[in-house]
Amino acid sequence: MPEAAPMIVATADDAEDIAKLRDRLAQWMVDKDIKAWVPGEYPAATVAEEAARGEWFVWRDETRALIGVVRVIWHDPEFWGTDDAEAGYIHGLMVAPEWRGGDLGDRIIQFCADYTLANGITRQRLDFSANNSVLRKYYTARGFTALREAPLPPRFHLHGKLNVVLMEKMLA
Repeated sequence: MPEAAPMIVATADDAEDIAKLRDRLAQWMVDKDIKAWVPGEYPAATVAEEAARGEWFVWRDETRALIGVVRVIWHDPEFWGTDDAEAGYIHGLMVAPEWRGGDLGDRIIQFCADYTLANGITRQRLDFSANNSVLRKYYTARGFTALREAPLPPRFHLHGKLNVVLMEKMLA
């Protein structure tokens, strides 16, 4: 695989590409009967609003194709409820299928850690569907600890009511 360009802050102009990648990955999940994302549940307009706030980051290859993205926010009461604390909350971590199997996911997680620390925060958090044992193993191997399960917020109930695993990692 060619080398990815450095990570950059996404703009509203990136929203359509981010939404298309998410829908592409969501369709793969639906095809594999993985209960997590479904196509169309996260529209480009929502991504554009979040990108305008500086929450999305993108990686593109030398042809400018989108190969990886992530959203980082500092509070997440929608998923964490009353346990919401200042942290680098990782959302929407996506790697284009043709880039799977390399270290891009690890590089994105490291970027998130570095970005979180650069903002004076020493805690990282993330969530994923509780039925996804592959992600549990992946994030555990990268130092995250499962704290609890919580209900998936209602706006994501296109698959029905699911639980998410809430994980945390202290950075310093």
